[in-house]
Amino acid sequence: MTLDQLRYFQAVCKYNSVSRAAEFLNISQPSVSNAISKLENEFGTTLFTRQNKRLTLTKEGTTLLELTDDLLLRAENTVKTMNGLSDNKVLNIGIPPMLSSLILPVLYNDFFKNCPDIKINFFEGNRSELIQMLEETKINMAFLPHNGQFDNRFHAKLLMELDNVCCVGKGHCLSQKKSVTIEDIKNEPLVLFKNSFFQTERLLERFKQSNHTPNVLLDTTQVSTVQNMVSNGLAVGFMFEFLLKTTPDIAGIKLDPPMRTQVSLVWKQGEYLSGNMNQLIAFVKNHFPCE
Repeated sequence: MTLDQLRYFQAVCKYNSVSRAAEFLNISQPSVSNAISKLENEFGTTLFTRQNKRLTLTKEGTTLLELTDDLLLRAENTVKTMNGLSDNKVLNIGIPPMLSSLILPVLYNDFFKNCPDIKINFFEGNRSELIQMLEETKINMAFLPHNGQFDNRFHAKLLMELDNVCCVGKGHCLSQKKSVTIEDIKNEPLVLFKNSFFQTERLLERFKQSNHTPNVLLDTTQVSTVQNMVSNGLAVGFMFEFLLKTTPDIAGIKLDPPMRTQVSLVWKQGEYLSGNMNQLIAFVKNHFPCE
């Protein structure tokens, strides 16, 4: 029995399919099938039954899965603990594009000056992508937007709360309003971030609750695209209010009701906190306003 065989077995259990497990693991199907066969031969038992092309765990397979989950978690934590003992540990940190321009300057101007030996790789992605990367331990921590408590899979340190605003060109007919509702913008051409972005998910839910279909002209992943289309009067957009500081030709209007977004530094429950990770947690506690 090897750890790789157990990882392949665990993946088959997760997807109930050898082919889907192989695709997830990025290896060939025969490699997965051979690993399962070797485990069954070693333990002298059948781990799966097949019905209608779907794999189902046997009683013995269920027992092995419980032991496998525990053993692989222990192995993963052993690697993290030993790696974390090194002062040269590289941290992999996730961050959404809209938050990069707010958080990264603070890190580069303050954190790295005081901790020059800490190396960090940043990975941009939307909230869903970064949560998946945390779950799969592809990143150590992430700066994530949210509007409620995280579930028990994660620990979170709240950094700040941000206002989401409706953005129009300074010459737009809505530019002098103090606030706007979905009713006010129901027919406006919109430029939105992709549907997978947290802010867009909340906006689309508001349109749905108001029984209106948004008139989406373009969706994008680029903050600059939203800024350019809005400033040129081509569409109405939505951004965090702090982004307006760099775009004086855009007017930001409060949403009615307001839409506030919390931002937290998040890491996986049970994740071994290396010295470098603890330094980053301590930094955000001291440099951002929320407790």
